Amino acid sequence: MIYVLAYPEFEPSCAGRIRSFRAKHEPQRAKLVPPHITLVFGVKDEHLQTITELVEAVSNQTHEFPIAFDDHAIEFDPFEQKYKIFLLCGDGSCTVTALHDQLYNGEHRTELNSTHPFRPHMTIATYDERAEIERLDVSDAGELPICGKLRALEIMRFSNGELSTLKTVPFRQ
Repeated sequence: MIYVLAYPEFEPSCAGRIRSFRAKHEPQRAKLVPPHITLVFGVKDEHLQTITELVEAVSNQTHEFPIAFDDHAIEFDPFEQKYKIFLLCGDGSCTVTALHDQLYNGEHRTELNSTHPFRPHMTIATYDERAEIERLDVSDAGELPICGKLRALEIMRFSNGELSTLKTVPFRQ
């Protein structure tokens, strides 16, 4: 499966708090991938060429930009059947949403699940039970707003339980 991710760059102490929080509250995913925003969700490998072309075109038209995660929400993920804490993107969310929409302008658009509209977010905790996740103190991940910058898109492949980077495409300076 092919994914497109964006890794927010945070101030080092802030990045450390987020990594620690994720290591405690979603350890398997934290080992697999750093804090990120998913822009293209698991499409078939056959779409790799189209996605690569889109990522290159979109990145060439996009300047690096600041983002801020200024709220959080507990959501039930119907695909994984888990409860998650999302840090919700405030500043920069329109640009992130535009990137998501542009990156689905290909034949892989049929794989986009339209019953769950895209919300720019970063997942920081995953639990089976809502009661478990409701006990967490999100401020342990950092004081909101958590500010960062997006500078590139990452084309990733998930195969055999491993996530590998196929290509990093920086935004325009």
